[in-house]
Amino acid sequence: MPQMGRFCLSLILAMTLCSSALAQVNVPAGGSINVPAGGSMNLGCVPLNVQGAFNVNSGQVSNTGNVSIGSGGNLNGGQGILSVSGNWNNSGTFVAGTGTVVFTDGCASGPIQFTGTTQFNNLTLSSNTGRNFIFPPGSVVIITGTLTLQGTPGQPINLLTAGGQTTFVMAPGAQLVSNNAIGFYVDQNGNVIIGPPSIPTLNEYGLILLSLLMAGTVLWRGRSGTFGAKRKNQHD
Repeated sequence: MPQMGRFCLSLILAMTLCSSALAQVNVPAGGSINVPAGGSMNLGCVPLNVQGAFNVNSGQVSNTGNVSIGSGGNLNGGQGILSVSGNWNNSGTFVAGTGTVVFTDGCASGPIQFTGTTQFNNLTLSSNTGRNFIFPPGSVVIITGTLTLQGTPGQPINLLTAGGQTTFVMAPGAQLVSNNAIGFYVDQNGNVIIGPPSIPTLNEYGLILLSLLMAGTVLWRGRSGTFGAKRKNQHD
């Protein structure tokens, strides 16, 4: 059976992908969709609603509208590429894998809203129209691979948050890439921060324990030096 035929049959419990007019791609609870290894899936700019399991595997999913991961849903990026042109609402589980999520103009040009806390491997935020990417206040976006920020001259992308602070945490080894023509831009209030993981702070008991350890180290070194001097005198 041709690859496309197998693909359509695997989706039948959730939708009829081969139909030319879809309101949305819906994966119901208990259902699953698997993109064939090395295969491609064009959603035609309709929303992707995941209540069950959606596995990108090593495939490519393009022209995705809004992405919504329900509380019991699981979207697995695998080793593939997921291209999104709409909002990102994560109330369930997103498994980054070694894959890439690309936000681009494609289907729309308005602001893109992010909801929930998500860890991405490779994340690309790009636009040719000066698009705004809006993150919830107090949220954390974790990057383990590469964060790519790409606009065009005179039309920079903007990373914004509605009050509070949003932090892009770059895991050890993660990289930030930005096209040299325009750099990347954050809101004027500086509420979107991109940086390495913060150094953990110690509470009162932690500071006491650290002080005791340091004092013990100094005492041990002092005694070691005295003992060494005595042994030297004995040999002399």
